[in-house]
Amino acid sequence: MSSRAEKQALANLGPESLTCPECKSIFKEPTLLPCLHSVCRHCLSHIYAQHSSVGVIQCPQCEETIDKPENGVDGFPPNYFLNGLVSVYLAKTAKDIRCRICELQDRDTFATLKCLNCGDFLCEDCGKAHTLTRMTIKHEIQSLSELSDGKRDQEIRYKQLIMCAIHDGETVKYYCENCNVPICRECQLELHVGHTCANAKDSQLSRRKAVANMLVNVQQKIEALRKIAEHVDSTVLDIDKREKDLIEGVEKTVKKLVDQIEREKADILKSLKRTMDEQRDACATRKQQINTISDIMEGNISFCNDIVKNGKDVEVLFLEKSLRRRLMDLQAKNITSLTVKWHPPDIRFRNVFLTVDRIGLFDLTLAREFNRRPEPPLKFGARHVAGFKLVRRINATIPREDNSECRATGLASLFGDHFVVGDQENRKVKIFTRLGHYVETIANVKPCGVAVCNDVIGVTDQMSLNLFTNDKTIKKKISLESTGSAYPVTAVTDRYFVVVNNKTTTFQVYDLRGELCNDIVPSRGSKIRNPVFVTSNSKGHIIVSDWLTNSVIILDDAGQFVKEVKFKNKMGKSEWLPGSLCCDHFDNIFVSDYSRSRIIVLDPQGEFMFEHSTRMDGLDRPRCMTTDGNGSLLVSGKGGYLNMYTCEYI
Repeated sequence: MSSRAEKQALANLGPESLTCPECKSIFKEPTLLPCLHSVCRHCLSHIYAQHSSVGVIQCPQCEETIDKPENGVDGFPPNYFLNGLVSVYLAKTAKDIRCRICELQDRDTFATLKCLNCGDFLCEDCGKAHTLTRMTIKHEIQSLSELSDGKRDQEIRYKQLIMCAIHDGETVKYYCENCNVPICRECQLELHVGHTCANAKDSQLSRRKAVANMLVNVQQKIEALRKIAEHVDSTVLDIDKREKDLIEGVEKTVKKLVDQIEREKADILKSLKRTMDEQRDACATRKQQINTISDIMEGNISFCNDIVKNGKDVEVLFLEKSLRRRLMDLQAKNITSLTVKWHPPDIRFRNVFLTVDRIGLFDLTLAREFNRRPEPPLKFGARHVAGFKLVRRINATIPREDNSECRATGLASLFGDHFVVGDQENRKVKIFTRLGHYVETIANVKPCGVAVCNDVIGVTDQMSLNLFTNDKTIKKKISLESTGSAYPVTAVTDRYFVVVNNKTTTFQVYDLRGELCNDIVPSRGSKIRNPVFVTSNSKGHIIVSDWLTNSVIILDDAGQFVKEVKFKNKMGKSEWLPGSLCCDHFDNIFVSDYSRSRIIVLDPQGEFMFEHSTRMDGLDRPRCMTTDGNGSLLVSGKGGYLNMYTCEYI
């Protein structure tokens, strides 16, 4: 620090920088902690006493935990730098300071002088005696009133000597290079004999430079922290902006929805009024017809009554035929045709939201450490599966809840860290964590198949496709043609569910709202006869295992035949019974061979890679499989257990 800068710093000294964080007073014998904060020595002793039963103390300023030295408070060095600043500050602001020498003699005398060399505050008598000893004869004594203007602050700092803690009256002027400690002349002669010792002024240069270099590194760290803090601030601004944008988006969407609902409300009410007005007009017309006929009949009856009661004999005889003919016509008249047949109209909601009390229009999703759904492969079939490593075995039978051993007929990955199990034996659809912990049962149906598409869970039974939202509530139930057999289901390109009707060998495509979008009929050369399991790859190709032909058949998204995979021995007999299928992140195809308890791995083109026996992993009769975005394969089998494998790629 330059002389001018140091002078300015000393002039700006104030109590805020010289106050002990523990006692809130000006430092007395400031002691330096490892965190570079200081406390009074007696305050440190008090802190030690408060934490006598533990091996650490806490800095009262930054609350950093500090290990206790073996030699207690003496293990912390005095902060001579801060002590010198306190001495300068007190010299300028001294009021009612006691004489240091008189205090040692139990006398209460106010100080009026200060020794610039040893820093002691002295009364008049002690000040006169101070320069009469051999050790202090050259010390400079100054009046406190002369020091109050601050003009001699630098002189006070540099003339104040640091005294040896071991040898009374000896100043620290040397540095032991062997022990790395400042020493006095007596220390050099007694405790550091034979050590390399140098003058403090010479030794400080390299150490001052080393500390300065370290300061540069720490300053760079502070600059890095500043940039990180700026990034955090920028992130907060991004959060605020994103929140504002999302709120505006929700408001606009809701306004559009409300406006559309209001328009449709007006339209339907207008149509309703028109329909009701037409029916009211029809009733009014019919009522007028009834009144007219009734008036005619009443007039005829009145005329006939007059003839019957008041007519002369000859008059009755002349009119009798006409009267009878008219009355017969009136009796024969069909008045039931005048009855109004009213069919009350009804207004039904189109099957979009299903219920009004829970629409489920919005869904907030957060980014996670892993992808909720795997990204499409960068290269079709870019990685080859070299093996499987068994990670854990999971018991899918829930004690005290399930009546029977779990029989998994469907598996699907959910959120990337959960999976869904369709348990046909216990008529349940269960959720487990990736670690195998049971979470909950979301449905009590007899599942044939399970698939997850964009966090919507699709479950088929022998009658319907049930869609559940990501909060496990029923979204829609779609009735299927009752075939008496299973309905395999899979998710395609995160947009659709594909349900297989293995009676008609067709594929019904539903969107996430449950609306039928397409009905795919496989091409004539597809060779599909009895599709039992189904999956899809990132291209949208549909892959099925057919138990009638003992083959795996690949179709494109339009149902056109791509490839048929079979395994036969030399005698032409089938070497496998292909069961459940699934595709990994790279579109490699996993096929469970139920009959031989193994997993067959095919590349994306359907060519054989290798096989893995599940029986040696304790899993017999593998039935269902699924993969997730973390490179794991989950396989169900006999006994209610699931095996989770890590796929090893090359």
